[in-house]
This record gives sequence, C-alpha cells and structure tokens, in this order.
Amino acid sequence: MTFSIRVRLTLWYSAVVSLIVILLGMGVFFGASWGLRRAADLELTSGIDGVATFLRHKLDIHEMNNLNKELREHSALLPRGKMFRVSYPDGSVVYQPDAMTVVTSSSPLPNQILKQDIRVGRRSFRSISKLATVGLSTFVIQVAVDQTEYADLTDHLAWLLIFSIPAAAFLAALGGYWMGGRALAPIHQITETANSIDAQSLSRRLPLLGTNDELDRLSRTINFMLDRIATSYERITQFTADASHELRTPVALIRSNAELLLMEPGENRRITQGLTDIVGESEYMARLISDLLTLARMGQGDGLLNMELFELGESIDAILVRARSLAATKRITIEYLPENRVLPVFGNRASFERLLMIFIDNAVRYTHTGGHVTLISWTTDERCGFTVRDTGIGIARSVQEHIFERFFRVDVARTPRDGGSGLGLSIAKSLVESHAGTIKVDSEIGCGTSFEVAFPRADNAQHVSIPRHLTDLSRM
Repeated sequence: MTFSIRVRLTLWYSAVVSLIVILLGMGVFFGASWGLRRAADLELTSGIDGVATFLRHKLDIHEMNNLNKELREHSALLPRGKMFRVSYPDGSVVYQPDAMTVVTSSSPLPNQILKQDIRVGRRSFRSISKLATVGLSTFVIQVAVDQTEYADLTDHLAWLLIFSIPAAAFLAALGGYWMGGRALAPIHQITETANSIDAQSLSRRLPLLGTNDELDRLSRTINFMLDRIATSYERITQFTADASHELRTPVALIRSNAELLLMEPGENRRITQGLTDIVGESEYMARLISDLLTLARMGQGDGLLNMELFELGESIDAILVRARSLAATKRITIEYLPENRVLPVFGNRASFERLLMIFIDNAVRYTHTGGHVTLISWTTDERCGFTVRDTGIGIARSVQEHIFERFFRVDVARTPRDGGSGLGLSIAKSLVESHAGTIKVDSEIGCGTSFEVAFPRADNAQHVSIPRHLTDLSRM
C-alpha cells in the first residue's frame, strides 16, 4: 500500500510526538516517584536519628519499666502518619504502637539501613530499620510513614499519562495532517498548473511565491525547462508548417503533369504503370502534407475566430453526398439514422464537416468490400452529437488508447497508402476538444468499430473561440 506524502508526514510527525510524550511522561512519572521516595527516606532517616537521640537522653537502666511510657509520649509528638517501633535484635519489642502492627518487623545487619515498601490492602507504607547502640544496649529502631496519599498520587499520574499519550498522538496527527496540507499546498498548485500545460498553452508558467525556498527553486527550474521546450516546439512547428507549405506546390505540379501524361494515348504498359504510381504517390503526399500543415497550424494557434450557431443536421446531409461517392468504390452502404433532426450546436461549420468526413473515411477505409456503415445523429437535454458505426476489422482493446496519437495505425501490416497518413484521428481529437466535446470508442476485433462524438447543445454551450485556420479544414 502506498501512502501520500501528506499521510506519511502525518504518521512520522505523530510517531515522533508520541515518542517524545512517552519519554517525557516516563521521565515525569519516574522522576516524581523517585523524588517522593527520596523525600520519604530523608524524613525516615531523620526520624531514626531523633528516636536514637531521645533514647540516649531518656534511657535510665534503673527505670526500664518507664521506657515504654517515655517512648509513647515521644510518639505522640510525631506528625500524623509517622510512627516507630523499638525492639531488641532478638525480636522482643520495647515499644510498638498499635498502628505498627501492620508493618513487618525487621532486623538489619550492623551498619546496614534496611528499607522496605509494604502494602496492606489499599494502604502503602515506607519503612527504614537501623541498629542503634545506646549505652550498653543495642536496639532496632524501625520508623515507618503512611504513603497511601503519595501512592494514590503516583497512580493518578500514571493513569493520566496513559490517557494523555493517545490523546497527544491524536492531536499530533490532526496537527501534522493540517501542517502537511499547508506545506504541500504549493506542490498541489504546481501539479495542477503543470498538468494544465499542453502544446497549446506552452506559454503558461508555474507561479513563483517569492519565498526563494525549495519549492520556489523547483518552480523556477521547471519554468526554465518549459522555456526550452516551448522554444524547441515552436521551431519544430514552424519548420513543419514551412516545409509542408513549400512541398504542396511541387507535389501538385508532379501530380498534374503525371495526370496529363496519362491522358495521352500510349501502349507502353510500364510507362503507364509508372505514371499511375506517381499519381497515387502524389495523392498520398498531398494528403500527408495537408494533414501536417493542419496540425502545425493547430499547434501555432494563429488567430482566433468566434463560432456560430448552426444545425448539425445540415452539415451531415452535405457530407453524406461526398461520403456515399467515396463508399461506392468499395460497394459499402452508408445508412443515416437520425434520432432527432434538430441538432443545434455552437461551433465552426467547416470544422464539423471535416470531423464527420474523418470518421466516415476511416469507417469506409477499414470496412471490407460490401460492408455497412451507419451514421446516427442524436440529442439529449444537455448534449448532442453523432455516432459512426461500421462492420470493419475492429480495433483491439489493447491499442484503443493509442489510436488518437499521430502516425499511429491499427493495422501495422498496411502501408501508409492503404491506411492513410495516420493523422486523421489526431486532427479529429483536436477539433472535438476545441469545441468542448468528447469522443468515445467501442470496438472489438472482427466486430467493427463505433465512434461516438458528443458536444454541448447550443443552449448549454459557452461562447468560445477556436483557431481561425480550422475554417479552412474542409478544403484540406
């Protein structure tokens, strides 16, 4: 699975923030726990020293019976929750308050301070035990403090951190997604602008924000590249237009002279065949040059002409006369099935006639002798158009996306003379797009081909402009 850059940035940002929050939370938790425990240990150690000092001042071996009473009075002076036990190393108790019964007694080794954490039910205690020598006697002094409140505090802190980490990760994801969108917004703008640049709009450039950051430098580099591409494209287009224009006259002259020679009686079959070949090649060259000149002019976009409102049905009637003459040479029947005679379109009449002729010529060219071509005109509430359907050889689905490319031929076994120049459908696509139309192709090998061309109805079409040279296409 591939994620977008924005999603990846969000995931990385969330992971980093979550890791930081986890480490920070652990630091706070363990730091607070260590601090509370250290404070308790200092307090308990101080308590042991206080009890030992008290014993040194109050102990009178002649008044051992009063020691318990003295220790009880001293215990009453301690803060709430703090208590102590005094015993001998053998375990016999000298003094023990009732509250200390829940705290396990212990006997540390000499010079050892024994620390214990004791939990009784929901109560928590921290105790320190130490041997103290007072006079000739050795006592075990154990001081304990009730840390239930501190334990509850650390538990609450732990639960707070447990719930805070997912919340922080969620907020980090939202913030990261928002910041990722803000950071990538210029890239989306660059992408949309770059996608909208085609051969007819090579003069457009990517916007520069003036920030002089990485994206600005990228846009500037792409603009420099577009400058070079536009210059090269203009040179190629101009050369194609100039070469096509210069070749039209000599090709026409060769063809006319060959036709004149064929009109004279002659018995030399080789000469006659040669002249026939010259005429055929000249016709092919004339079509190729005409198509190249048309595409070159489309690329230049020289001059604009407003389109007009007209009935598409009238253009269809005019084209059918020429189309049926073309189909008669192969005994192909062209049937016209108008679903609706009223076809209001907003466009250039000559361009539509050229468009119709391209599709009908293709249908006739790739349909076997005696085949059938059907032309259907139709209209809906928003669009109108025509469909050209034939019973020809068909187009494989694997190549249908390439048929509108220049010089592409479906049947590579055919020669250019048999299959045309390979530019007709490229011209048709440009004409349809210039009228805000669409082309759909449906074909199977051996079952024929259907082209559906649709345009906005005149009452839905916007007032747009097309290149002036398209008005001359019907004569090419």
